[in-house]
Amino acid sequence: MSGVKTPTEDGGKGKKGKKKKKKLTKSEKAHEKLEKAILKLKEDEAYFDNFIDRMHCWLVDVAPVAAELYSKMDTDGEGAVTTDEFKAGLFDLNVPLTAVETHLLTRLLDPDDAGEVDYTQLSHGLQLARETFNMDRDMEFESLVLETTRRKFPACPCCKMSIVEPFVEQYPRFISLELRMVTFDSFKDYPGHLDLLVHAHLPVCRLIQMIIEETQITSSKIAIFRDRTRSRESLLPPKSTLQECGFLGDSRNDPEEVLLYYDYTVEFTDCPILLCDHYFGQKLQV
Repeated sequence: MSGVKTPTEDGGKGKKGKKKKKKLTKSEKAHEKLEKAILKLKEDEAYFDNFIDRMHCWLVDVAPVAAELYSKMDTDGEGAVTTDEFKAGLFDLNVPLTAVETHLLTRLLDPDDAGEVDYTQLSHGLQLARETFNMDRDMEFESLVLETTRRKFPACPCCKMSIVEPFVEQYPRFISLELRMVTFDSFKDYPGHLDLLVHAHLPVCRLIQMIIEETQITSSKIAIFRDRTRSRESLLPPKSTLQECGFLGDSRNDPEEVLLYYDYTVEFTDCPILLCDHYFGQKLQV
């Protein structure tokens, strides 16, 4: 019939045309705006790290008062409140945050965006969020190091197998290590005492190399001990990792604190200058 447009004539619109984008409600638009705002905050790594530490301490401090407040809102007694109720409670608790930061805190306590927060776990603060953040940052750092050091090696002419890439620890644990030179342990400011932040999977032999790099000790006979006795029982095997020696490590922000001792043997040298004292005191033969 004339006057009736076919799908071709009207540009193919209709059932087969593009679907209209769902119109968001006012609350949905506000939520979307907040989600975009907290993404920008997370991009600032230094700010985000400080935010987690600051709010972790704050939550732990107010946890008893907050639990009592939210229990009154929790009419079902399920131990959880909606995110809107949680934000309202934060306002009553005088949380020192902006609206965007309040939303960020709420999302950290509701990582799956389930729409509710378990107020019975506030005494743990943001420990889980902090560990997740540290894990993501460490994995990103390890990936960056691997990417910048990645090389393509030719295949073996005999077996035709290519050389594999170096192993990267997926979830590194950290140790705040204090290394003290046994001989000068009584001297507090001796420059040979070292403070290092290392991975728990670091081999002891690599730790010895780090001592040489930091102190410029020329001896190749350096040993690391658990205590000042320098006994065979306290000696750390060079081929073992710190983790295998019993030092498991912890997160980057809360590393395990470990105190170890090291010592070395002065090796023989035939340098005439160092041996010149042999001639001191010798009587001149006439």
